[in-house]
Amino acid sequence: MRSARLAAGAAAALFLAAPLVLPPYPLGLLLETCLFALFAMSLDLLVGWAGLVSLGHAAAFGLGGYTLALLTLHGGVSLLPALAGALLLAAAWAALTGALCVRGRGVGFLMLTLAFAQLLHTVAYKWTSVTGGSNGLAGIPRPPLALGPLGTLPVQGETAFYFVALTAAAAGGLLLHRVGRSPVGHILQGIRVNEARMRALGYPVVRYKVAALTLAGALAALAGALHAAYTGYVSPESLDWVSSGEVLIMVLLGGTGTLLGPVVGAGIFLFLREVVSTLTEHWMLYLGVLFMACVLLFPQGVVGVLRGRRA
Repeated sequence: MRSARLAAGAAAALFLAAPLVLPPYPLGLLLETCLFALFAMSLDLLVGWAGLVSLGHAAAFGLGGYTLALLTLHGGVSLLPALAGALLLAAAWAALTGALCVRGRGVGFLMLTLAFAQLLHTVAYKWTSVTGGSNGLAGIPRPPLALGPLGTLPVQGETAFYFVALTAAAAGGLLLHRVGRSPVGHILQGIRVNEARMRALGYPVVRYKVAALTLAGALAALAGALHAAYTGYVSPESLDWVSSGEVLIMVLLGGTGTLLGPVVGAGIFLFLREVVSTLTEHWMLYLGVLFMACVLLFPQGVVGVLRGRRA
């Protein structure tokens, strides 16, 4: 326990000190890693705790991005209310579609989540007057962060927005950690292990599943909204099945049910996509080999293997 706390403290110190030592490009990569780590951790709540393997989780990520884009581009809304709007809309979407998706199990649930996400993708692709169609929405502003009586915090700079992303990822991770350790987290794990038994014990399984989907959708929307604010762009690709598949790979690669695993998986995936891809166009081959090795040789993921060796 002590070594884990020391490692967590050292990691926190490194993340906080990163803007002091890293040039702009690696810092931007680290910023994106924070956002995709939050995205992957939200999916881990479904996969690792509740046993809900979703192939439509990017719908909430993209919905968050589009909501922030429309509110800031056309509504002149500042960053904090725009983020709140993105969270609420995505949470409502996740709750409504989740209530229908949980009627299916296994492959049925997976296909229903995929269908709803592709439905949203089609709307974004076809509703050109609002979403920009296949071109997406560009020039998304990054308004200052209004903190009420404390004033406003400008976040246009790379370093300032890095701390916004880091804070969001840390807060999301802490929230999920608390949920995982709470009675709700234990009930979700019980549903994953033996759903029929939990039903027999009188637990409202459907409600717990929908609650998990709603929380995961809200956190994914937060990541998507911040990503749109950072890049200044959002497109239908942000909510299609490829994005859902990529975040699922991050979770499985790092290790499910660990929270730290999705962070590691997001880091590995972005390193391959953003760094290795500049050295070779066959970077996906390396990703494929690594993913197959993960599935066949260490299904518990990178973090699971490291924890196993330490134990």
